[in-house]
Amino acid sequence: MSGETKYVAEIAELISKDIFQHFRWNTAKLMDTNFDCSKAQEHVKKDSHTHPVDVVFYYEDPYLNKTVYLNTDLKSYKAGSISQTQIRAALKSLASTIDCARISPQWRGRYAPSGSGNPEVRGMLFVYNHDNEYDRDFYNHIKPYNPSKTERQLNTDSLPLKKRQYLHIIDPKLINYLLTIVTDMKILAYEDKFPKNKYMFFYPELTLHKTHGNALTRAATIEMLSGPFLVIKHQAIEKINEDTDIKEVVGGSGYLIYYNRPGEDHREFMYFFDLISRFQILDSGEKIRLRVACLKRDKEITANYYKAIEAYSQAWGFDEYKRSLLENIEFELVETYRKSLSSIDVGWRS
Repeated sequence: MSGETKYVAEIAELISKDIFQHFRWNTAKLMDTNFDCSKAQEHVKKDSHTHPVDVVFYYEDPYLNKTVYLNTDLKSYKAGSISQTQIRAALKSLASTIDCARISPQWRGRYAPSGSGNPEVRGMLFVYNHDNEYDRDFYNHIKPYNPSKTERQLNTDSLPLKKRQYLHIIDPKLINYLLTIVTDMKILAYEDKFPKNKYMFFYPELTLHKTHGNALTRAATIEMLSGPFLVIKHQAIEKINEDTDIKEVVGGSGYLIYYNRPGEDHREFMYFFDLISRFQILDSGEKIRLRVACLKRDKEITANYYKAIEAYSQAWGFDEYKRSLLENIEFELVETYRKSLSSIDVGWRS
């Protein structure tokens, strides 16, 4: 592998670590290695084979009450290199990898020690566009096969996924959304508008799914990060007075919510209001900040938001108290963030 190729491969590793540590994911120490295939004849029709492991991320899922391990394939591409052929090959390899990882004593011994109970092993494809020129819908590459379409499509049914196996995809658009959240949280913390550590990711108690574990240390699951919005509950904001060295409270507790939809229809926000009302966030008496971090927003998103307040208030029978709760939500469009790294940039870090 040439020096430049090596550094390109490291770009996705640097970006993924920078993102996921802020969502309280753990990273296995052993990286960029292979483990023995337990089904070589089935997977490659050979007597022996190995599967690659770029990195394994893991966290405790509060609903499943188990550790989720994400055997991750890190990819760093220029925009012109992201193709259906590349994506299909990566997904097919990853499906076979987690098929083995779930039953491999070697894999478990390296990444899921005996104290971790019954782990949930999944695959994750992390596709970073390091020149930031990719502007297509990534999922056009992997839509289910449709014989009526003339263009070539990936038949997802042909991927060698077994029952109850999961593959997650972090595509370039989602990466930029997560980078935007991380950057915004850092800026707010620097400006003493958000606590540096005293926050938690909000998991409502559902009818069929109850939460487990310490709420203050929960990670944001892959499902939460991929969802339409991310709810963060934070404690009071404190800072050290530089003159007295005494800790002072400079802001109250509340909810910081990042929104990842274009806002092209006011009913999007009506659905959002309905959810935070059902989860007892709306009438919690605490400050609520809704920050739109979606990269491609509708030009009428702000108008649609306030239209939703009117429509939702009307549905409540113009209840003034309920209306005031909606009007007290702090609505703001966040400056979106993209991070470009070249192989030269990474090389200088070495």
